[in-house]
Amino acid sequence: LFPQLSLRSSFLESLLQPESLRLDWLLLAVSLDAPPSTSTMDDEGYPRPHSHLLSWGYSQLILHLIKLPADFLTKEKMTDICRSCGFWPGYLTLCLELERRREAFTNIVYLNDMSLMEGDNGWIPETVEEWKLLLHLIQNKSTRPAPQESLNGSLSDGPSPINVENVALLLAKAMGPDRAWLLLQECGLALELSEKFTRTCDVLRIAEKRQRYLNCFCFLGIVNNATMNMSIQICLPDTAFSSFGFIPERP
Repeated sequence: LFPQLSLRSSFLESLLQPESLRLDWLLLAVSLDAPPSTSTMDDEGYPRPHSHLLSWGYSQLILHLIKLPADFLTKEKMTDICRSCGFWPGYLTLCLELERRREAFTNIVYLNDMSLMEGDNGWIPETVEEWKLLLHLIQNKSTRPAPQESLNGSLSDGPSPINVENVALLLAKAMGPDRAWLLLQECGLALELSEKFTRTCDVLRIAEKRQRYLNCFCFLGIVNNATMNMSIQICLPDTAFSSFGFIPERP
């Protein structure tokens, strides 16, 4: 029924003309060898945690279809198809293409997998307003009844969860610990953070300070092993390591 998935996109594009035919193929692909909807969505239509990791028989073909060039209306219809059947990888890909970022962040929070927000292709908020939106979504989710188990059993067996602590760490790495702390205070989340967040912010501040020293040395043209060691010693006091149980030796 389907051609080999190794076919080039250009051939697949020429085969699926007119564009409306792609929608027919997409509907067929998401309906064959697909997980039950009860596994992908809850009673309110939100994604179940980790349901983006479910196996779909024709997932590669589906991704090929949605990545083919198409007009805006066709792409929107593809998004609705992926959303209604719970094929979240395709849905998030189309949301990125169609600039539906708010909608995507809402569903990512329900998928509850921090890996979706990490790496080169991760969904990282691009503005302060998007960070505020994400933190607000997490707050709202925390007021809903928590799912009892993930796809593989215990929630502890699954991916790293999207919660205040993990997103706060990501925020501190993205915009710096001081700006992150101010934003978390503004959102009323500062009191929910653990000692791990404080230690991480301390290390990030030290790294920023060290980088400033190195930049200064580079500007002056005096970077060598001695200056680098000196900058490290200046920037990394013993107290920075004490919380991790390690005190570096000084020469």
